[in-house]
Amino acid sequence: LEQKDDLLAGRTPRVRGEGLTIRDLCNRFLTAKQHQLDTAEITPRTFLEYKRVCGRIVSVFGKTRLVNDLASADFEKLRAHIARTYGPVTLGNEVQRIRVVFKYGFDAGLVDTPVRYGPTFKRPSKKVLRKERNKNGIRMFEAAEIRRILDGADVQMRAMVLLGINAGLGNTDCGALTMSVLDLDSGWLSFPRPKTGIERRCPLWPETIAALCDV
Repeated sequence: LEQKDDLLAGRTPRVRGEGLTIRDLCNRFLTAKQHQLDTAEITPRTFLEYKRVCGRIVSVFGKTRLVNDLASADFEKLRAHIARTYGPVTLGNEVQRIRVVFKYGFDAGLVDTPVRYGPTFKRPSKKVLRKERNKNGIRMFEAAEIRRILDGADVQMRAMVLLGINAGLGNTDCGALTMSVLDLDSGWLSFPRPKTGIERRCPLWPETIAALCDV
């Protein structure tokens, strides 16, 4: 009965013992991240990504598996599980998030030794990432295409598109933008990056200023 859940899930049964379980590690990690979310140190999206990756860890390893029982073969299986559904770029990001979870366990003193991932549990090589980019082709809008987008956009979308091509703002930037960071009289945007807090100052085109005034 103790081995039933592992066997049904296709996992290698392990003898139960004392120590930190996968469930306890993920719960402690997510509690710490929840505190960071409450103090706006991380975004809701980042928290949800960590929550999802903890769910994957529990699904593959089993919630009662001991952390110090994990070996390189387990992480090879986990990486293969991720690679079945994700491309090289997302695979690399997922591997990094998983490493963050287990590093937390060691840094917080929940386990005595760092986890040994083995030689293959790492991001795809730069060569693989280059090939993936080349396979997808160049992803860029030409000037004529952008003009067609602007011609068909409503007032708010036109301002967002112009902020994107003028100041390099993305979706999250536009969602967090407030009038306090805009000086439309002199034509400047002073808007730190929401995620990193890095300062960003950019001159605005007359078209961008006009679109923002319309909004």
